Amino acid sequence: MVDDLPEKRTKFIHIGAPACFALELAMQHVNSAFGGYGSYVVGSCLERPDWRDVDIRMIMDDEDFDKEFPNTRVDGIWEFDAKWLLLTVSISQWLKDQTGLPIDFQFQPQTHANQRHKGQRNAVGLAKHH
Repeated sequence: MVDDLPEKRTKFIHIGAPACFALELAMQHVNSAFGGYGSYVVGSCLERPDWRDVDIRMIMDDEDFDKEFPNTRVDGIWEFDAKWLLLTVSISQWLKDQTGLPIDFQFQPQTHANQRHKGQRNAVGLAKHH
């Protein structure tokens, strides 16, 4: 009898379906506004059900990142750049308002993202064009 039970399904993300759908829709707007290589859900919500927040990273071409955030070129530290902070905090809050999820949204240049973050990434905000 026990052998007849279906295998436990592997979860690819530990966020409920309605919130995931709202996140997809909201991220279509963000991706459309900024372009780049797109946005990705990363971090603990992909790994376990007791996640704290939903980490989303918009990965941009290094040159495009430098153009968008020119004041970060001097020291390579964008977490103190006023424009980066304003956009990051504003988009995080807007995504929270749209989805009801605690969102940690950040822009990252591609080289940094690929060198420092080797974990799983799930594309979010994909749009179907007719």
